[in-house]
Amino acid sequence: MKKNTPIYILIITNFIIILLLGYMVLNTLIGDDTTDVYSQKPTNTSSISKKEYSAEEIINSMKEKSTNIGKIVVFSSDNDPNNLLGRPNQYTSKIQFEDVRIDQSYLNENEVKGGTIEVFSSKKDMENRKSYIESISSQSSLFAQYIYSKGYAILRLECDITPEQAKEYEELFYQIVK
Repeated sequence: MKKNTPIYILIITNFIIILLLGYMVLNTLIGDDTTDVYSQKPTNTSSISKKEYSAEEIINSMKEKSTNIGKIVVFSSDNDPNNLLGRPNQYTSKIQFEDVRIDQSYLNENEVKGGTIEVFSSKKDMENRKSYIESISSQSSLFAQYIYSKGYAILRLECDITPEQAKEYEELFYQIVK
C-alpha cells in the first residue's frame, strides 16, 4: 500500500487543481466582484426597441414584469470582474441580478445569483462574446448556463434555474428587447 501512496496523492492533487481552475474560469464568466448592489423600482417601460439600450434598462423592464428578480448589481469599468466593460469589441453595459428562488444565503453581501445581462454596440461583438461563453459552457457541467441573445444583448442564467424558470426569463427577455 505504501508503494501506491504517491500515485493517490498525484491523482488527488490533479483533481484539486482541475476544480480550482474550473472555479476560476466560472468566476471569470459569471463574475464575483460586485460592489454596486441596490434594489430599485423599475421604470415604466414595456419594451425596448432602440439600439442604445443599456443592461440596466433591460433588467428594470424585466423586473417590472417579474416578481422573481431581486437585487440588481450594475457594473462599471471599475468593478467589472472580467475587466471588459467599455473595452474595444466588448460589452458597453452589464448587470447581474438575483433570482429570489435561488438560495443566496451562502453568498457575500454584495453578490447575487440568478443571471447576467450584457449589452454590446454591435451584433458582431455580441455574437463573438456569445460564442466564447457557449464554448466554455459546453466544456463541463461546472460551467453550464442558459444563454439567450437578441438585438445587441445577451441574457445568461445560472444553471440553478430550472428549465421552466429559464423559459420564463427567455420569453420576458425576448418580449422586452426588440
